[in-house]
Formats: sequence, structure tokens, C-alpha cells
Amino acid sequence: MPVGWAAAVERLPEGVVVIDDQRRLVSANRRAERLTGLPLRQLTGQSADVVLPLRDNQYRLWWDYQNPWTGLHIRSGAPEQDLRLPNGRSVLFAASYHRHPDRSLDYIVGTMRSTHVRERLEADSSALISTVAHELRSPLTSVRGFSRTLRQRWTQLADEQKQWMLQAIETDAQRLSRLVGELLDISRIDAGRLRLRQQPIDLGTLVTDQVERLVTAGHDPARFAIVQAPEPPELWGDEDRVVQVISNLLENALRHGAGTVTVSIGQDAEHVILMVGDEGPGIPTESREAVFGRFWQGSTHGGSGLGLYVVRGLVQAHGGRVEVLDVPGGATIRVLLPAGLPESLR
Repeated sequence: MPVGWAAAVERLPEGVVVIDDQRRLVSANRRAERLTGLPLRQLTGQSADVVLPLRDNQYRLWWDYQNPWTGLHIRSGAPEQDLRLPNGRSVLFAASYHRHPDRSLDYIVGTMRSTHVRERLEADSSALISTVAHELRSPLTSVRGFSRTLRQRWTQLADEQKQWMLQAIETDAQRLSRLVGELLDISRIDAGRLRLRQQPIDLGTLVTDQVERLVTAGHDPARFAIVQAPEPPELWGDEDRVVQVISNLLENALRHGAGTVTVSIGQDAEHVILMVGDEGPGIPTESREAVFGRFWQGSTHGGSGLGLYVVRGLVQAHGGRVEVLDVPGGATIRVLLPAGLPESLR
């Protein structure tokens, strides 16, 4: 550990524990002891799963199902989750995995916060319900109105009128379905219950498929440009969730941006890199973190304002990160995902 690390950790408002590559508790700060009700600093050297038996709401031991030691070596951590101890205490626990150059585990830094944070989340949930009720009202009103008109005046309407109303009903039904899906994803992300079905992924093919979907839906093909490296990067992830990330980023660029939407695919030593940029007004510096919050819509309204919040949750579940780049002319969002495949697939 760096010199002065222990003193710095003691000043943090979060509980912090460090576990080595042999599963042993190396250190803990006082805040961690207060949150857990355990004398952790007296238990250093013992196995973490014994002295800190954190379990989820299905009574699974966190150390077993996350398996930081022999699990997927490209993971950089685990997202925050509500976990419980045998003494009845509960904490919001997240972990960062620090690795050697060969990607083997060096040590784990676990952080924990009080579950009083849930009070804030409950307040956020109330705001979510209010916003969602507003978002649902418009398409539901449309569906009810058109369906009533079709039922009452079917024989009086021309075929073109019927087709137009049926298309409007289908469009609004798709909007409702997407909103419900986003709400379910938010629920899983916030509760740490998002499950990934990971497999080797061809990111270039997924991007091409999503662009073709948007063109089929009526967007001008000239608005899209795809740039990718000659050698396709190896990505291990949940294909459906990665498609969702790509789709949300593309639709966000189309809704809030202008000009050409450019999708770039590349990689560096540790990451597969996906960038989606547009030629619109861009995102102000002070809003570059806010865009990943709930209900952000910028100056151009439209959509539920949940898309980028879901993107961040899905990317973090894969052990990656997402950010807005400081580039001139338009907005560019960059996603970095762990590169490489598990050793068993090589």
C-alpha cells in the first residue's frame, strides 16, 4: 500500500476494507467497524469470508458468487449492492479489484456506506413514479383515443385512416414497452440485481445491426458513419445488454444532436472502446456528469430521460465506465469495457 494510505483512509466518510490475494483481511478503518458492528481491525489476517460474511437477499455469500480471486480476470470491480451480516447489520458494499500486470489479483478494496442512503433512494423513487406517470399518460391517452375511434367508426373510416391510427397505436405501444423495460432495468441496477449472460461478442456486427435498424425505421442512412479498427476487439459481455447500450447511445445522439452520428470502435491495452459522437450543440462542461442521472433531457426534450442512466448502469455491471469527452463540435460519449476473453476460451 502507498505510504500514508492508512491515515488517509481513516479520514474517509466510507468504510474501507482491504483483502489480499490469499482472501485475508489486511486492514479496515474505524468507519467500517462502526458500520458493521465488528472489531475488524482485531481480525486482520483472517479469511474475509469468515470475518466479513456479507450475503445478498438470496443468502448468497458475496465472496463466493463474485469470486474476485479466480473469476474473470478482466473485471475491475463489483458494483454497489445492499448486503447483510449475521448480526443483522446491512451495508451498501462495492469493491475495486487491483491487479498485477499479468491481470492476476493483487488486492481488493471494499467500500461500504450506511443503508440510510436508501432513504434518499426512496425519495428518488417517489420522483421516478411521478415522472413515469406523466410519461405514461400521453401514449395511453393516444392508444385509448384511437382504439375508441376505430371501434365506434370502423365502417365510416377510410382504409388509409385506419392504417394511420393502427400505426399510431403500435408506435405508442412500443414507447410504453420501452419505458417499462427501462424501469425494470433501473430497479435491477439500483438493487444490484442485474444479471449478465456473458459470451464472446462481435461489437462491430452489433453496431452495424443497430444502425440498420434505425435506417429501416426511417432515419437517413447518410447520417451514420461507422469507424472501426481492422482487427475486431475481443469483448466478453452480455450481448442483449451491449445492444441496449449501443441503441440508447445512438438514439440519444439522434434526439439531442445533429449532423452525422459517428460510431467508433477500437481498443487499447486494457479496454474495448466504443464512442458515439454527433455534430450538435454539445454538452456543457457543468452537465457532463448530470447527463447520466435520471430524467436528464438537456435543452432538447424528448424521451424518458432514463436512457443514459441505464447505459451507465449496464456499463458498470460489465466492469467498465462511461464518460462524456471534452471535444470540439458536438457531443461524444465514450464507453470503456474490459478487453479480452476468459483464459478458458483462448
